[in-house]
Amino acid sequence: MLSDPDADQLLLAAYFDHGLVDEPPARLDAAARLCGALRSELQRPIEVGVGEVSVPEVAVELEPTMLGLRIRGRRAAVLGAWARLGELFDRPDLPASAPLLPRQLNAWDRDLATYAGVTAMNLADMPIHGPDGEAGRLLSCELLAHLDPRRGEVRHVLITNDPAVVGVGWTSDPPAAAPPTHPPRYLDRRPALVLCPPDDGVVLSGTATPGADAYVAGFVMQSLIGTLLDRMGMQARLGYEYIPLRDAFYCCFALNTNDGRLGGREVMAVHDAVVARPQPVPDALIERALAAYGPSEAVDHALRLRTSGRAGSVQPTADGVRRALAQIRASVHLPLREETEPLAEQAGYLLWKHIDEPGDDVTLLHEAPQHRRDAGHPDAIRLTAHQIQTHQFNWEQRGLPRRWLPSRSIGYRWVDSTRLVMTCYDPSDQYLELIDDRLRTVNLYWDEVAAHPQLRAELERRGIWGLPRGTFGRIQ
Repeated sequence: MLSDPDADQLLLAAYFDHGLVDEPPARLDAAARLCGALRSELQRPIEVGVGEVSVPEVAVELEPTMLGLRIRGRRAAVLGAWARLGELFDRPDLPASAPLLPRQLNAWDRDLATYAGVTAMNLADMPIHGPDGEAGRLLSCELLAHLDPRRGEVRHVLITNDPAVVGVGWTSDPPAAAPPTHPPRYLDRRPALVLCPPDDGVVLSGTATPGADAYVAGFVMQSLIGTLLDRMGMQARLGYEYIPLRDAFYCCFALNTNDGRLGGREVMAVHDAVVARPQPVPDALIERALAAYGPSEAVDHALRLRTSGRAGSVQPTADGVRRALAQIRASVHLPLREETEPLAEQAGYLLWKHIDEPGDDVTLLHEAPQHRRDAGHPDAIRLTAHQIQTHQFNWEQRGLPRRWLPSRSIGYRWVDSTRLVMTCYDPSDQYLELIDDRLRTVNLYWDEVAAHPQLRAELERRGIWGLPRGTFGRIQ
Protein backbone atom coordinates (compact mmCIF):
# COMPACT_ATOMS: atom_id res chain seq x y z
CA MET A 1 0.00 0.00 0.00
CA LEU A 2 1.43 3.42 -1.03
CA SER A 3 0.34 6.86 0.05
CA ASP A 4 -0.46 9.18 -2.84
CA PRO A 5 -0.80 12.98 -2.80
CA ASP A 6 -3.30 12.87 -5.69
CA ALA A 7 -6.38 11.08 -4.35
CA ASP A 8 -8.21 11.45 -7.68
CA GLN A 9 -5.69 9.19 -9.40
CA LEU A 10 -5.87 5.46 -8.79
CA LEU A 11 -2.67 3.40 -8.96
CA LEU A 12 -2.51 -0.35 -9.48
CA ALA A 13 0.84 -2.03 -10.08
CA ALA A 14 2.31 -5.51 -10.30
CA TYR A 15 5.98 -6.45 -10.00
CA PHE A 16 7.33 -9.90 -10.83
CA ASP A 17 10.54 -11.69 -9.84
CA HIS A 18 11.53 -12.19 -13.47
CA GLY A 19 13.97 -10.10 -15.48
CA LEU A 20 16.54 -10.02 -18.24
CA VAL A 21 18.92 -12.27 -16.33
CA ASP A 22 16.25 -14.99 -16.45
CA GLU A 23 15.98 -14.88 -20.25
CA PRO A 24 18.38 -17.31 -21.99
CA PRO A 25 19.42 -16.82 -25.62
CA ALA A 26 16.70 -19.23 -26.79
CA ARG A 27 14.04 -16.85 -25.42
CA LEU A 28 15.73 -13.58 -26.37
CA ASP A 29 13.30 -10.63 -26.66
CA ALA A 30 10.36 -12.50 -25.10
CA ALA A 31 10.17 -10.16 -22.09
CA ALA A 32 10.85 -7.01 -24.13
CA ARG A 33 8.11 -7.98 -26.60
CA LEU A 34 5.71 -8.84 -23.76
CA CYS A 35 6.27 -5.45 -22.13
CA GLY A 36 5.63 -3.65 -25.42
CA ALA A 37 2.47 -5.68 -26.04
CA LEU A 38 1.09 -5.10 -22.53
CA ARG A 39 1.64 -1.37 -22.80
CA SER A 40 -0.24 -1.32 -26.14
CA GLU A 41 -3.07 -3.54 -24.89
CA LEU A 42 -3.67 -1.77 -21.57
CA GLN A 43 -3.21 1.81 -22.74
CA ARG A 44 -6.40 1.85 -24.78
CA PRO A 45 -9.32 4.27 -24.39
CA ILE A 46 -11.83 2.99 -21.82
CA GLU A 47 -15.39 4.22 -21.44
CA VAL A 48 -15.80 5.91 -18.05
CA GLY A 49 -19.23 7.44 -18.55
CA VAL A 50 -21.90 8.09 -21.14
CA GLY A 51 -20.04 9.24 -24.22
CA GLU A 52 -16.82 9.77 -22.25
CA VAL A 53 -13.57 7.83 -22.47
CA SER A 54 -10.28 7.97 -20.63
CA VAL A 55 -6.85 6.55 -21.42
CA PRO A 56 -4.93 5.18 -18.42
CA GLU A 57 -1.23 5.86 -18.10
CA VAL A 58 0.66 2.57 -18.39
CA ALA A 59 4.35 2.25 -17.54
CA VAL A 60 6.37 -0.94 -17.94
CA GLU A 61 9.80 -1.63 -16.46
CA LEU A 62 12.18 -4.42 -17.43
CA GLU A 63 15.18 -4.72 -15.13
CA PRO A 64 17.81 -7.45 -14.74
CA THR A 65 15.74 -9.29 -12.10
CA MET A 66 12.34 -7.61 -12.14
CA LEU A 67 9.46 -6.89 -14.52
CA GLY A 68 7.05 -4.17 -13.44
CA LEU A 69 3.72 -2.85 -14.68
CA ARG A 70 2.08 0.34 -13.32
CA ILE A 71 -1.40 1.57 -14.33
CA ARG A 72 -2.46 5.04 -13.23
CA GLY A 73 -5.32 7.39 -14.05
CA ARG A 74 -9.02 7.89 -13.48
CA ARG A 75 -10.49 5.17 -11.30
CA ALA A 76 -12.80 3.62 -13.88
CA ALA A 77 -10.08 3.61 -16.54
CA VAL A 78 -7.52 1.96 -14.25
CA LEU A 79 -9.98 -0.70 -13.09
CA GLY A 80 -10.89 -1.39 -16.72
CA ALA A 81 -7.24 -1.84 -17.70
CA TRP A 82 -6.65 -4.01 -14.62
CA ALA A 83 -9.56 -6.25 -15.65
CA ARG A 84 -8.10 -6.46 -19.16
CA LEU A 85 -4.80 -7.63 -17.63
CA GLY A 86 -6.67 -10.42 -15.87
CA GLU A 87 -8.25 -11.43 -19.18
CA LEU A 88 -4.81 -11.61 -20.79
CA PHE A 89 -3.54 -13.81 -17.96
CA ASP A 90 -6.54 -16.11 -18.50
CA ARG A 91 -6.11 -16.22 -22.30
CA PRO A 92 -2.64 -15.05 -23.30
CA ASP A 93 -3.22 -13.69 -26.78
CA LEU A 94 -0.85 -10.88 -27.67
CA PRO A 95 -0.37 -9.06 -30.97
CA ALA A 96 2.65 -10.13 -33.03
CA SER A 97 3.38 -6.57 -34.15
CA ALA A 98 3.93 -5.02 -30.73
CA PRO A 99 7.14 -2.96 -30.46
CA LEU A 100 9.88 -4.25 -28.21
CA LEU A 101 10.78 -2.35 -25.09
CA PRO A 102 14.15 -0.60 -25.73
CA ARG A 103 17.16 -2.45 -24.39
CA GLN A 104 19.22 -1.09 -21.54
CA LEU A 105 22.92 -1.11 -22.38
CA ASN A 106 25.59 -2.13 -19.88
CA ALA A 107 29.07 -0.76 -19.38
CA TRP A 108 30.81 -4.17 -19.24
CA ASP A 109 28.76 -6.99 -20.72
CA ARG A 110 31.54 -9.58 -20.58
CA ASP A 111 32.00 -8.97 -16.87
CA LEU A 112 28.29 -9.51 -16.23
CA ALA A 113 28.63 -12.86 -18.02
CA THR A 114 31.11 -13.98 -15.36
CA TYR A 115 28.29 -13.72 -12.81
CA ALA A 116 25.16 -14.76 -14.67
CA GLY A 117 26.20 -16.38 -17.94
CA VAL A 118 24.93 -15.17 -21.31
CA THR A 119 21.40 -13.79 -21.05
CA ALA A 120 19.30 -11.00 -22.50
CA MET A 121 20.91 -8.75 -19.87
CA ASN A 122 24.38 -8.85 -21.42
CA LEU A 123 23.39 -9.33 -25.07
CA ALA A 124 21.93 -5.82 -25.08
CA ASP A 125 24.90 -4.23 -26.89
CA MET A 126 24.61 -6.65 -29.79
CA PRO A 127 22.02 -5.81 -32.49
CA ILE A 128 20.60 -9.34 -32.30
CA HIS A 129 16.92 -10.17 -32.61
CA GLY A 130 15.42 -13.23 -31.02
CA PRO A 131 12.60 -15.16 -32.66
CA ASP A 132 10.11 -12.79 -34.26
CA GLY A 133 6.73 -13.16 -35.95
CA GLU A 134 4.55 -15.97 -34.66
CA ALA A 135 7.46 -17.69 -32.89
CA GLY A 136 8.27 -14.55 -30.92
CA ARG A 137 4.61 -13.94 -30.11
CA LEU A 138 4.24 -17.44 -28.71
CA LEU A 139 7.29 -16.98 -26.48
CA SER A 140 5.78 -13.81 -25.04
CA CYS A 141 2.43 -15.53 -24.50
CA GLU A 142 4.17 -18.35 -22.66
CA LEU A 143 5.96 -15.84 -20.45
CA LEU A 144 2.72 -14.01 -19.68
CA ALA A 145 1.08 -17.27 -18.60
CA HIS A 146 4.15 -18.10 -16.48
CA LEU A 147 3.86 -14.74 -14.68
CA ASP A 148 0.17 -15.13 -13.77
CA PRO A 149 0.17 -14.60 -9.96
CA ARG A 150 -2.59 -17.19 -9.53
CA ARG A 151 -0.30 -19.94 -10.83
CA GLY A 152 2.22 -19.38 -8.05
CA GLU A 153 5.23 -19.90 -10.35
CA VAL A 154 6.83 -16.46 -9.94
CA ARG A 155 7.10 -14.26 -6.88
CA HIS A 156 5.12 -11.06 -7.22
CA VAL A 157 4.14 -7.88 -5.38
CA LEU A 158 0.87 -6.01 -6.00
CA ILE A 159 0.72 -2.29 -5.13
CA THR A 160 -2.09 0.25 -4.85
CA ASN A 161 -2.72 3.66 -3.30
CA ASP A 162 -6.33 2.81 -2.34
CA PRO A 163 -7.09 0.09 0.24
CA ALA A 164 -10.60 -0.26 -1.17
CA VAL A 165 -9.27 -2.00 -4.30
CA VAL A 166 -7.05 -4.55 -2.54
CA GLY A 167 -8.04 -7.95 -3.94
CA VAL A 168 -10.15 -6.44 -6.71
CA GLY A 169 -11.20 -8.64 -9.64
CA TRP A 170 -8.84 -11.43 -10.64
CA THR A 171 -6.43 -10.64 -7.79
CA SER A 172 -8.96 -12.06 -5.32
CA ASP A 173 -8.01 -15.57 -6.46
CA PRO A 174 -5.28 -16.93 -4.16
CA PRO A 175 -2.07 -18.29 -5.75
CA ALA A 176 -2.03 -22.01 -6.48
CA ALA A 177 1.20 -22.45 -4.53
CA ALA A 178 3.77 -20.50 -2.57
CA PRO A 179 6.01 -18.66 -5.05
CA PRO A 180 9.51 -20.13 -5.29
CA THR A 181 12.69 -18.21 -4.63
CA HIS A 182 15.42 -18.29 -7.24
CA PRO A 183 18.50 -20.22 -6.10
CA PRO A 184 21.70 -18.20 -5.62
CA ARG A 185 23.60 -17.63 -8.87
CA TYR A 186 26.24 -15.05 -8.06
CA LEU A 187 28.38 -16.79 -5.47
CA ASP A 188 31.86 -16.64 -7.03
CA ARG A 189 32.89 -13.09 -6.21
CA ARG A 190 36.65 -13.54 -6.13
CA PRO A 191 38.82 -10.77 -7.61
CA ALA A 192 39.32 -11.32 -11.33
CA LEU A 193 40.81 -9.95 -14.54
CA VAL A 194 38.27 -9.85 -17.35
CA LEU A 195 38.65 -8.99 -21.03
CA CYS A 196 37.42 -5.50 -21.90
CA PRO A 197 37.97 -3.33 -25.01
CA PRO A 198 40.32 -0.42 -24.19
CA ASP A 199 37.90 2.18 -25.58
CA ASP A 200 35.11 1.16 -23.17
CA GLY A 201 36.71 3.24 -20.42
CA VAL A 202 36.04 0.69 -17.66
CA VAL A 203 38.03 1.23 -14.46
CA LEU A 204 36.74 -1.59 -12.24
CA SER A 205 33.64 -3.38 -10.96
CA GLY A 206 32.66 -5.10 -7.74
CA THR A 207 29.76 -6.61 -5.80
CA ALA A 208 28.30 -6.32 -2.31
CA THR A 209 25.32 -7.58 -0.33
CA PRO A 210 22.13 -6.21 -1.91
CA GLY A 211 20.55 -3.23 -0.20
CA ALA A 212 20.82 0.44 0.52
CA ASP A 213 24.29 0.24 2.09
CA ALA A 214 25.77 -1.10 -1.16
CA TYR A 215 23.93 1.54 -3.21
CA VAL A 216 25.40 4.38 -1.16
CA ALA A 217 28.83 2.72 -1.05
CA GLY A 218 28.89 2.89 -4.84
CA PHE A 219 28.62 6.67 -4.75
CA VAL A 220 31.44 6.81 -2.20
CA MET A 221 33.60 4.59 -4.43
CA GLN A 222 32.76 6.78 -7.43
CA SER A 223 33.96 9.83 -5.54
CA LEU A 224 37.20 8.13 -4.46
CA ILE A 225 38.01 6.97 -8.00
CA GLY A 226 36.96 10.25 -9.61
CA THR A 227 39.13 12.29 -7.26
CA LEU A 228 42.12 10.08 -8.04
CA LEU A 229 41.58 10.36 -11.81
CA ASP A 230 41.37 14.15 -11.48
CA ARG A 231 44.75 14.14 -9.75
CA MET A 232 46.09 12.13 -12.68
CA GLY A 233 44.92 14.84 -15.08
CA MET A 234 41.99 12.95 -16.61
CA GLN A 235 39.06 15.22 -17.39
CA ALA A 236 36.51 12.60 -18.47
CA ARG A 237 33.49 12.13 -16.19
CA LEU A 238 33.29 8.90 -14.21
CA GLY A 239 29.99 7.02 -14.40
CA TYR A 240 28.55 4.72 -11.73
CA GLU A 241 26.43 1.88 -13.12
CA TYR A 242 24.63 -0.25 -10.55
CA ILE A 243 22.67 -3.42 -11.27
CA PRO A 244 20.70 -4.94 -8.37
CA LEU A 245 20.94 -8.68 -8.90
CA ARG A 246 19.15 -11.02 -6.53
CA ASP A 247 22.17 -12.23 -4.58
CA ALA A 248 24.63 -9.46 -5.36
CA PHE A 249 24.57 -5.71 -5.84
CA TYR A 250 26.79 -5.18 -8.90
CA CYS A 251 28.48 -1.84 -9.53
CA CYS A 252 30.75 -0.79 -12.38
CA PHE A 253 32.76 2.41 -12.76
CA ALA A 254 33.62 3.63 -16.26
CA LEU A 255 34.42 6.90 -17.96
CA ASN A 256 31.39 8.49 -19.58
CA THR A 257 33.54 10.11 -22.23
CA ASN A 258 36.77 8.28 -22.91
CA ASP A 259 39.57 10.35 -24.40
CA GLY A 260 41.89 7.38 -24.91
CA ARG A 261 44.09 8.04 -21.89
CA LEU A 262 42.66 5.32 -19.68
CA GLY A 263 45.28 2.63 -20.14
CA GLY A 264 46.52 -0.22 -18.03
CA ARG A 265 48.75 2.07 -15.97
CA GLU A 266 45.83 4.26 -14.95
CA VAL A 267 43.69 1.24 -14.07
CA MET A 268 46.52 -0.21 -12.01
CA ALA A 269 47.08 3.12 -10.26
CA VAL A 270 43.40 3.24 -9.25
CA HIS A 271 43.58 -0.37 -8.04
CA ASP A 272 46.65 0.30 -5.92
CA ALA A 273 45.22 3.45 -4.32
CA VAL A 274 41.56 2.48 -3.88
CA VAL A 275 41.62 -1.33 -3.57
CA ALA A 276 45.02 -2.70 -2.58
CA ARG A 277 46.23 0.09 -0.24
CA PRO A 278 43.22 2.29 0.48
CA GLN A 279 43.39 5.27 2.79
CA PRO A 280 40.70 5.63 5.49
CA VAL A 281 37.52 7.01 3.95
CA PRO A 282 36.65 10.40 5.52
CA ASP A 283 33.48 10.44 7.59
CA ALA A 284 32.37 13.59 5.78
CA LEU A 285 32.36 11.80 2.40
CA ILE A 286 30.15 9.01 3.72
CA GLU A 287 27.83 11.50 5.42
CA ARG A 288 27.37 13.42 2.15
CA ALA A 289 26.50 10.20 0.33
CA LEU A 290 24.03 9.23 3.07
CA ALA A 291 22.40 12.66 2.94
CA ALA A 292 21.70 12.22 -0.79
CA TYR A 293 19.74 9.01 -0.12
CA GLY A 294 16.04 9.84 -0.01
CA PRO A 295 12.59 8.26 0.42
CA SER A 296 12.27 7.31 -3.27
CA GLU A 297 15.48 5.27 -3.10
CA ALA A 298 14.21 3.53 0.05
CA VAL A 299 10.96 2.58 -1.73
CA ASP A 300 12.90 1.23 -4.73
CA HIS A 301 15.14 -0.95 -2.56
CA ALA A 302 12.22 -2.20 -0.48
CA LEU A 303 10.33 -3.16 -3.65
CA ARG A 304 13.26 -5.10 -5.14
CA LEU A 305 13.98 -6.94 -1.91
CA ARG A 306 10.31 -7.77 -1.35
CA THR A 307 9.84 -8.97 -4.93
CA SER A 308 12.84 -11.30 -4.82
CA GLY A 309 12.15 -12.50 -1.27
CA ARG A 310 15.59 -11.40 -0.06
CA ALA A 311 16.51 -9.67 3.17
CA GLY A 312 18.52 -6.48 3.08
CA SER A 313 18.88 -2.96 4.42
CA VAL A 314 16.51 -0.25 3.21
CA GLN A 315 17.95 2.54 5.38
CA PRO A 316 21.73 2.85 4.99
CA THR A 317 24.10 3.52 7.87
CA ALA A 318 27.70 4.70 8.00
CA ASP A 319 28.89 1.34 9.36
CA GLY A 320 26.90 -0.53 6.72
CA VAL A 321 28.39 1.61 3.94
CA ARG A 322 31.91 0.88 5.19
CA ARG A 323 31.16 -2.85 5.22
CA ALA A 324 29.83 -2.63 1.65
CA LEU A 325 32.98 -0.77 0.55
CA ALA A 326 35.07 -3.60 1.97
CA GLN A 327 32.96 -6.14 0.06
CA ILE A 328 33.41 -4.23 -3.20
CA ARG A 329 37.19 -4.12 -2.72
CA ALA A 330 37.31 -7.85 -1.88
CA SER A 331 35.44 -8.77 -5.08
CA VAL A 332 36.90 -6.28 -7.53
CA HIS A 333 37.14 -7.13 -11.24
CA LEU A 334 39.66 -5.24 -13.39
CA PRO A 335 40.01 -4.99 -17.16
CA LEU A 336 42.67 -7.40 -18.36
CA ARG A 337 45.64 -5.34 -19.50
CA GLU A 338 49.38 -5.97 -19.76
CA GLU A 339 49.86 -3.91 -16.60
CA THR A 340 47.10 -5.66 -14.60
CA GLU A 341 47.81 -9.27 -15.62
CA PRO A 342 50.59 -9.78 -13.01
CA LEU A 343 47.87 -9.63 -10.32
CA ALA A 344 46.93 -13.18 -11.33
CA GLU A 345 50.17 -14.49 -9.82
CA GLN A 346 50.88 -11.77 -7.28
CA ALA A 347 47.42 -11.55 -5.68
CA GLY A 348 45.62 -14.67 -6.91
CA TYR A 349 43.16 -12.89 -9.21
CA LEU A 350 41.15 -15.17 -11.49
CA LEU A 351 42.18 -14.80 -15.13
CA TRP A 352 39.36 -14.71 -17.69
CA LYS A 353 41.66 -14.74 -20.69
CA HIS A 354 42.00 -16.02 -24.22
CA ILE A 355 44.35 -18.93 -24.76
CA ASP A 356 47.83 -18.21 -26.08
CA GLU A 357 47.85 -17.33 -29.76
CA PRO A 358 48.56 -20.38 -31.92
CA GLY A 359 51.68 -20.67 -34.03
CA ASP A 360 51.88 -21.34 -37.77
CA ASP A 361 49.72 -24.47 -37.69
CA VAL A 362 46.66 -23.06 -39.44
CA THR A 363 44.27 -24.09 -42.20
CA LEU A 364 44.32 -21.43 -44.90
CA LEU A 365 41.04 -20.75 -46.63
CA HIS A 366 42.55 -18.26 -49.10
CA GLU A 367 45.76 -18.61 -51.09
CA ALA A 368 45.88 -15.04 -52.33
CA PRO A 369 44.54 -11.76 -50.98
CA GLN A 370 42.54 -11.03 -54.15
CA HIS A 371 40.27 -13.91 -53.17
CA ARG A 372 39.21 -12.02 -50.07
CA ARG A 373 36.06 -9.95 -50.41
CA ASP A 374 36.96 -7.54 -47.61
CA ALA A 375 39.10 -7.21 -44.53
CA GLY A 376 36.34 -8.67 -42.36
CA HIS A 377 36.77 -12.15 -43.82
CA PRO A 378 39.21 -14.39 -41.94
CA ASP A 379 42.27 -15.56 -43.83
CA ALA A 380 42.31 -18.81 -41.91
CA ILE A 381 40.07 -20.97 -39.80
CA ARG A 382 41.50 -23.55 -37.44
CA LEU A 383 39.51 -26.18 -35.58
CA THR A 384 40.85 -27.88 -32.48
CA ALA A 385 39.17 -30.32 -30.13
CA HIS A 386 37.51 -27.49 -28.18
CA GLN A 387 37.90 -24.36 -30.26
CA ILE A 388 36.95 -22.63 -33.48
CA GLN A 389 39.62 -20.05 -34.28
CA THR A 390 39.68 -17.42 -37.02
CA HIS A 391 42.82 -15.58 -38.07
CA GLN A 392 43.83 -12.64 -40.23
CA PHE A 393 47.30 -12.00 -41.61
CA ASN A 394 49.47 -9.44 -43.32
CA TRP A 395 50.29 -10.70 -46.79
CA GLU A 396 53.51 -10.24 -48.84
CA GLN A 397 54.99 -11.58 -52.05
CA ARG A 398 57.82 -14.06 -51.56
CA GLY A 399 59.71 -16.75 -53.42
CA LEU A 400 60.24 -17.56 -57.10
CA PRO A 401 57.87 -17.46 -58.78
CA ARG A 402 56.52 -14.61 -56.68
CA ARG A 403 53.51 -15.65 -54.60
CA TRP A 404 51.33 -13.91 -52.06
CA LEU A 405 51.91 -15.53 -48.67
CA PRO A 406 50.86 -14.62 -45.12
CA SER A 407 53.72 -12.91 -43.28
CA ARG A 408 52.40 -12.50 -39.74
CA SER A 409 49.19 -12.68 -37.77
CA ILE A 410 47.42 -9.37 -37.23
CA GLY A 411 44.60 -10.71 -35.12
CA TYR A 412 42.62 -13.76 -34.17
CA ARG A 413 39.39 -14.67 -32.43
CA TRP A 414 38.14 -17.91 -30.96
CA VAL A 415 35.24 -19.56 -29.18
CA ASP A 416 35.03 -22.70 -27.09
CA SER A 417 32.95 -24.93 -29.36
CA THR A 418 31.95 -27.12 -26.41
CA ARG A 419 30.37 -24.14 -24.62
CA LEU A 420 28.52 -22.35 -27.42
CA VAL A 421 25.25 -20.69 -26.42
CA MET A 422 24.00 -19.02 -29.59
CA THR A 423 24.50 -18.67 -33.34
CA CYS A 424 23.43 -15.49 -35.12
CA TYR A 425 22.96 -14.80 -38.82
CA ASP A 426 23.52 -11.54 -40.64
CA PRO A 427 21.31 -11.57 -43.76
CA SER A 428 22.96 -8.52 -45.33
CA ASP A 429 26.62 -9.61 -45.10
CA GLN A 430 25.71 -13.30 -44.94
CA TYR A 431 27.85 -14.44 -42.07
CA LEU A 432 27.33 -16.51 -38.95
CA GLU A 433 28.47 -15.28 -35.56
CA LEU A 434 29.06 -17.92 -32.90
CA ILE A 435 28.85 -16.90 -29.23
CA ASP A 436 30.13 -18.95 -26.31
CA ASP A 437 29.34 -18.72 -22.60
CA ARG A 438 31.94 -16.01 -21.97
CA LEU A 439 30.68 -13.75 -24.76
CA ARG A 440 33.58 -14.63 -27.05
CA THR A 441 32.60 -14.47 -30.72
CA VAL A 442 33.83 -15.57 -34.14
CA ASN A 443 32.41 -14.77 -37.57
CA LEU A 444 32.16 -17.38 -40.30
CA TYR A 445 31.13 -16.14 -43.75
CA TRP A 446 28.61 -18.34 -45.45
CA ASP A 447 30.40 -18.42 -48.83
CA GLU A 448 33.50 -19.80 -47.12
CA VAL A 449 31.55 -22.43 -45.20
CA ALA A 450 29.70 -23.50 -48.35
CA ALA A 451 32.93 -23.70 -50.34
CA HIS A 452 34.59 -26.07 -47.85
CA PRO A 453 32.49 -29.22 -47.34
CA GLN A 454 34.91 -30.53 -44.71
CA LEU A 455 34.53 -27.35 -42.67
CA ARG A 456 30.75 -27.45 -42.95
CA ALA A 457 30.64 -31.12 -41.94
CA GLU A 458 32.80 -30.40 -38.88
CA LEU A 459 30.60 -27.49 -37.84
CA GLU A 460 27.54 -29.72 -38.20
CA ARG A 461 29.23 -32.37 -36.07
CA ARG A 462 29.75 -29.77 -33.35
CA GLY A 463 26.03 -29.03 -33.37
CA ILE A 464 26.00 -25.33 -34.25
CA TRP A 465 22.75 -25.68 -36.21
CA GLY A 466 21.00 -26.86 -33.07
CA LEU A 467 21.91 -23.75 -31.05
CA PRO A 468 19.42 -20.98 -30.30
CA ARG A 469 19.25 -18.69 -33.32
CA GLY A 470 19.37 -14.93 -33.54
CA THR A 471 19.27 -12.50 -36.44
CA PHE A 472 21.35 -9.35 -36.81
CA GLY A 473 19.50 -6.17 -37.64
CA ARG A 474 18.44 -2.82 -36.32
CA ILE A 475 16.74 -3.05 -32.93
CA GLN A 476 13.21 -1.62 -32.86
